[in-house]
Amino acid sequence: MKRALWPTVWLLVVALLAAVFAAISGLRFWWAFLIVVAAILINGWAATLEDDLPGGLNSPDGTHAPRYAIVTGWIIRILGVLLMLSCLAALGAYFFGSQ
Repeated sequence: MKRALWPTVWLLVVALLAAVFAAISGLRFWWAFLIVVAAILINGWAATLEDDLPGGLNSPDGTHAPRYAIVTGWIIRILGVLLMLSCLAALGAYFFGSQ
């Protein structure tokens, strides 16, 4: 009985949040339900990743960070540099391309 209690409570909370979201946004209930489930799962994964990064809750000194957290940190840094370079290229094209 206890094994079925928590998943049932979780589904009821998600269904309630989806019903509120569907009422506010005008979406159909099942689309709202899928959006709420995806948002909760992505938020959980992001919180776990943040806790596993060096300096996070699970690795405060950075010595026991999992490999995936270190790789993800480098990927985020590389994407940040690429975004900065593309913004600079767009600004350069805007200012120098109009002459």
